[in-house]
Amino acid sequence: MTVLPRGKHLIDFMASRPEFVGVGKATANRLWERFNTDLYAILGDGDIDRLAEVLDRNQAAIVIDAWRTQQATADCVVFFDEHGIDNRLAKKAVDFWGDQAVRSILDNPYRLLTVCTWKQIDDVALRLGVSKDDPRRLVAAVESVLYDRLDRKHTWCSGSKLIKLTAERLRMSQQAAEKAVESAVHDGAAIPIDEGYQPAGAAYMERYIEDRIRRHIARTVTNDLFLDGIPAAQVDASLRSFGSLVRLTEEQAAAVKMVMANTFSLLIGGAGVGKTTALRAINATARHFGMKVYQLAVAGRAASRMSALTGQPAQTIASWLRAAADDKIEVGRHTLIIIDEASMLDLPTLYRILFYLPDNAPLLLVGDTAQLPPIGFGLTLHRLVLENAVPKVELTKILRASEATGIPQVSVSIREGRPERLAEYAAGAKGCSFLSADPHQMLARLEDVLHDLANEEVQIVAATYGGAAGIDAINQRFHQRNRERGQQSQFGFAVGDPCIWLVNDYDRRLWNGSMGQVTGFDGQSVLVAFDGIRHRIPVTELDRLGLAYCISVHKAQGSQFANVLVPLQKAANLDRAMLYTSTTRATDRVIMLGSRATYVDTATSRPVSMERDVALHLRLQAVDVKTGQPCG
Repeated sequence: MTVLPRGKHLIDFMASRPEFVGVGKATANRLWERFNTDLYAILGDGDIDRLAEVLDRNQAAIVIDAWRTQQATADCVVFFDEHGIDNRLAKKAVDFWGDQAVRSILDNPYRLLTVCTWKQIDDVALRLGVSKDDPRRLVAAVESVLYDRLDRKHTWCSGSKLIKLTAERLRMSQQAAEKAVESAVHDGAAIPIDEGYQPAGAAYMERYIEDRIRRHIARTVTNDLFLDGIPAAQVDASLRSFGSLVRLTEEQAAAVKMVMANTFSLLIGGAGVGKTTALRAINATARHFGMKVYQLAVAGRAASRMSALTGQPAQTIASWLRAAADDKIEVGRHTLIIIDEASMLDLPTLYRILFYLPDNAPLLLVGDTAQLPPIGFGLTLHRLVLENAVPKVELTKILRASEATGIPQVSVSIREGRPERLAEYAAGAKGCSFLSADPHQMLARLEDVLHDLANEEVQIVAATYGGAAGIDAINQRFHQRNRERGQQSQFGFAVGDPCIWLVNDYDRRLWNGSMGQVTGFDGQSVLVAFDGIRHRIPVTELDRLGLAYCISVHKAQGSQFANVLVPLQKAANLDRAMLYTSTTRATDRVIMLGSRATYVDTATSRPVSMERDVALHLRLQAVDVKTGQPCG
């Protein structure tokens, strides 16, 4: 059990904890020498005047606040330990409620739903004397069902399903569950809409997005004038000028005109249909009329690719949001925000983007709705394309320059659920091919193909982490092979291992999905090169770094590689969207390995990953977020 330090251990404790800002070992020593054991009472009582005998008053206040947080954490640890709850959750509880954490939990134990599972907290609450029909318990049961569904990416639940799941959770009758749902609605824990219910946070975000997009659409100017009164003839002239360098299809030209005419619009299309050329034309036209363009993507690698293909700067959405929150950028009618790979936009991310975007600032979402939905909860692009009121252009023509490899045609056939028969794999051949392999042969067959492509860029992309042909098994096999070749190794990595960064790291300028390579070791650190820049990753941060011989389809989304190998093994999450997204990551070759039957079954079956229950759509009238009823 965690306890606060006694005696001179307090010196090391204060000097090592980041909460005690500005207190190093020398300062902690001075405090101990001045007050000795009285220091505990001084800290506990919040006696700034006494601490100010050694520290300045601002620092004294910081030290007292830090001590209170540590005391609250210690109290929480004791409480959690006594009630059989993992005490690692104590810090989260204190982050929510501060030094009132234990008191808040005792007042309503179900507040712990923010950090605990239903079973954990229900057991504690019943032991504390909460009755089974206590209104707090009934409301919490409904809320926990909605939270569980949110964990499975759903933002909405039908009324009948919510009542059924609540009855099962409470082990009560359906009639009792109906009353529980009514109480949750009255309490604001369940928001009614479309004959179903939502958790409050998801409901607020969806209604906010709907309202913002309605306002964007309402700002659309007449058919005779474009954004800010730019005459249509001038836009046409700009397109003719760009067309003298790169010939645009009618669809691409229509996309440029759409963006210049609207403050919210969508550009969609599959692989090889010329979205990049359209983006170059949109960039050029917007800049021609004096607009500043921000190009954004979810992943760092996708942003780099966007910049390379359009010839204009691009950045991650996370970095743009951070700059917007810090008031380091200006956005308005003179700016154009373009978000590429927008199929990856989850509900909270689109909400945050619109929160920082003025009504008059144009926003363009670009993506492919056949690709995987976002990792986070909700659906955004996939639902917005269904709205007739939203301006959109879909590029459909596969361009001649992309047809040579055959990858666009194969990807379209998968997209439409009618997979083509792929040629048998042959070393040196480009395009799409298939290499039959039983699960126990998979690793050996992958080695054979990697040997054939030894001097080329190759990325293995898989749907699942477990199993004989899963991501973990593949990464361990090739890491071990690298070690057997004599490469220096430590901490689960070896020199030459490809690796992937797993979080957004603003200090290092590394983003979730950044790809690199291990170059060496330095004491208790792994040295990794990302885009030619060497980073020192201490062992304490190695949970942010993973092997990347094989990466998940989700991690690969938004990136492209010359050659992509796709090991197929039956799994619940392997579906058409997974297969399509994997295929469209390659520019030169796609090699699928496994059973042809698995390939055909996967490509023809419905995309399970798209099946999310959400309530995002543009209603004719705005809806009150609390009642689910039309406003006005």
